[in-house]
Amino acid sequence: MPRFFCDYCHSYLTHDTPSVRKSHLLGKNHLRLAGDYYCNKARQDQRPFLPRTRKPGRDRRREGKPQLAAVQKTGPQRKFALHCDTNRQKRLSRQSSAIRAQEVAAKCQVLEKLYAKSPGYAKVFRPECRLDTGQSVRLDRAPQRANRRPFGGSNASGSAAADGGGSASNIASAHVTRTVKFSPDYASTRTLALLPPPPSLSQWPSCPPLLLASDRAAATTLRDVTRKLERR
Repeated sequence: MPRFFCDYCHSYLTHDTPSVRKSHLLGKNHLRLAGDYYCNKARQDQRPFLPRTRKPGRDRRREGKPQLAAVQKTGPQRKFALHCDTNRQKRLSRQSSAIRAQEVAAKCQVLEKLYAKSPGYAKVFRPECRLDTGQSVRLDRAPQRANRRPFGGSNASGSAAADGGGSASNIASAHVTRTVKFSPDYASTRTLALLPPPPSLSQWPSCPPLLLASDRAAATTLRDVTRKLERR
């Protein structure tokens, strides 16, 4: 059975499974060796591949040690420190990312907060409790027409299509329903009307008063003081 060989660590893994390979590639020892490899490669690229061993036309005077001169010219080699996260830091980062993703997935809407304690909250904001047109189409599979009655009545066109012909009473009732003005009943569980605005928004007037300055307080104070003086 072929096993995974790491070129940086020069070692074989115990099993060639994605989990073992992933844990090895994220390990501290592998990251340190891989970082050392690329640092050494960068230093090799900076140096010339074939250094010149002889200078043309050099003088015969004795110079200092070439090794010390080369060290003084190039300077000390730079050391790179790799700071790997501990298992505790990795676990905390995963937990924080999961919590952040959960907060982003949970959509917080303003209307849901406003209608949280209203009697018709479940009928509007719960998809399994909604009784809209799409749900009624899936239940009875009847053709939707403009003369469909709001409270579960059979429409004239749908009855005519299903029975092969419509009676005069159904057509008359449909016309009567279409001419009657609909008054919503918010307390009914079968109503299709929207919820009323919340009391917190309808308690105060929507527009501010146009009276910018008023002498009511001064007039009231003056009247009270005058009455007290008259009583004396």
